[in-house]
Amino acid sequence: MSVTESARHPSTCPLDCPDQCSLSVTVEKGRVTRIGGTHANPFTAGFICAKVRDFGNRVHGKERVLHPTIRTETGWKEVSWEEAMTLVADRFREIIETDGPEAILPVWYGGSNGFLTGGGADQRLWNRLGVSQCDRTLCAANTSAAVRMAYGELPSASLEDIEHSAALLLWGVNPSASGIHLVPVIKRLRERGGKLVVVDPRRTPMAEVADVHLAVLPGTDVPVALAMAHIAFTESLADEVWLEANADGWESYREAARAWTPARAAATAGVSAADIERAAQLYADATPAMVRPGWGLERTRNGTDSVRAALLLPAVFGKFGRRGGGYVMSTSSGLRARPVEWQGTSQVPAFNLSSLGRELRERQERPIRAVYVYNCNPVATLPDQAAVVAELSRKGRFLVVHEQVWTDTCAIADVVLPATTFLEHRELSNAYGTYMLQWSEPVIPPVGEARSNHEVFQDLGRRLGVVDPMTEEELASRVLGTMPQAPSLAEMKERRVLHLTSPVQFVNATPGRQRVQFTPVPRHRPPPADAKQPLILVSPATPHAISSTLYESERNAILGVNAEDAQARGLKEGDVVRMWNSRGEVRVPIRIDDTVRAGVVVLPKGIWRHATRNGWTSNVLIPDHVDEYGLGACYYDARVEIEAE
Repeated sequence: MSVTESARHPSTCPLDCPDQCSLSVTVEKGRVTRIGGTHANPFTAGFICAKVRDFGNRVHGKERVLHPTIRTETGWKEVSWEEAMTLVADRFREIIETDGPEAILPVWYGGSNGFLTGGGADQRLWNRLGVSQCDRTLCAANTSAAVRMAYGELPSASLEDIEHSAALLLWGVNPSASGIHLVPVIKRLRERGGKLVVVDPRRTPMAEVADVHLAVLPGTDVPVALAMAHIAFTESLADEVWLEANADGWESYREAARAWTPARAAATAGVSAADIERAAQLYADATPAMVRPGWGLERTRNGTDSVRAALLLPAVFGKFGRRGGGYVMSTSSGLRARPVEWQGTSQVPAFNLSSLGRELRERQERPIRAVYVYNCNPVATLPDQAAVVAELSRKGRFLVVHEQVWTDTCAIADVVLPATTFLEHRELSNAYGTYMLQWSEPVIPPVGEARSNHEVFQDLGRRLGVVDPMTEEELASRVLGTMPQAPSLAEMKERRVLHLTSPVQFVNATPGRQRVQFTPVPRHRPPPADAKQPLILVSPATPHAISSTLYESERNAILGVNAEDAQARGLKEGDVVRMWNSRGEVRVPIRIDDTVRAGVVVLPKGIWRHATRNGWTSNVLIPDHVDEYGLGACYYDARVEIEAE
């Protein structure tokens, strides 16, 4: 059926969420008029979040980039694709000839992209050209490092496995905002008498119904996890027989845990020692029991250690070996895909995206002369926002942005190219909370003159003398061919949704030859920046958006403040405050928020500059240091003060 006819079309949501909903998209006269869920993905069960339900407003909205646009001395000018791509290719060719390909830096992310639009034709081109690269460390770098350090290649359990759990330890994740299909699973767990422990600085909807809510201060997860291990070892709740057979270094870990009594951990984390003890006992008593860490606890200088400390609890308490037990982290690695086989490799030392502003500024020898941004909005998402803005807009540095809507990064670019949304291009994508692969076709023609990543990178490659004849379908076949459980592309296209059975950890899935590693023992360290500031700033996902995507229409950001902290500063509901530290300041109104614990303030993640009174977001206050092991961003290390404007 033609995509221009009025009809319902199957599709897949690729946005940065572990669930990956199967969709039904209604199209009338080439416009998306309705988006709903289907049961093709059994986990997402026919319902979707409001973010995606309203995605048609982004596709056809006034912020959409419709035509190639270049900056001139007198302002912005719409041009043809030929003129825009000639300009980009000529500038890149000149840079390569005079400074070498390493003077070009692609800046991209992939949280809302599948295999074809993130790490496909783009990475094939960059690797063949030999340009500089960015390690994409904003999210999941520290969690990935934690999994590797503790469990090697052990695949994650699936969110679906929680249906078999008798208890769930939900740590640093709020599925009500970022992964709503876990919510009914938890509801069913509670209905059958299962126990729920939530560790989160905020009283989230899941914390409201939990048996125990540990409202820890951000960055104090290691003491709480070690205190739970302390209880396990001192009260004979640990499975030392299993540890002896399957783990190395656990004796050193046991010694470290002995120092973290519940009272000491409670004083550090700002919670009750009795609640830590109760959480440990509930978890110990339940079989099977699952730990579900999120990505909130990784966002400090203790990030990898925090996640590792939580992930090691199933080993300490002996919770592996049954479906519904163990841990759920990202399931992506369980597909066993081998990107090197379709991307190639790079020999160029990489920048750390989490420190991009500083690294661009400090690179004196062979500086970066051109930056190509796609699949991300770095001005809205990177730490040390002021440095990022200054460096990306530095005179003489050529900035190209390939984007769906006019972002903060587009506003400082030299060339802006219109990009397709997931409803306008084909995609092969995987869920990262379950074992699910999905294939989707475009449901509408490209809006305006939008072009897909695959098309643009192949065009740019041809212009630079790097011809890549691989089609999207050939690329998808190559990707599927590296996955042991994946079907052929023909079968994938016919089925559209492939539901794989998740492995049972330490039954039909093991770390390979590696035993569980408890060393180095997770450590707790205070933040290194602005330590004297009394408040901790966190920037979580919300029901409106998980990343900076979809915040183009948000104009009025509000800072959530605990009533005790507001009263101490003479502040009341609606007051505009100056939130500041040594890096900068943000001016926003406040809301007295009883879900936020004292000592913590909350400003949503991913908001754009127009959402605050002075054009800066929380990222201007976030330091650009990184975690020791994962080298990931430390968003929740921001210490601030607030005062009336």
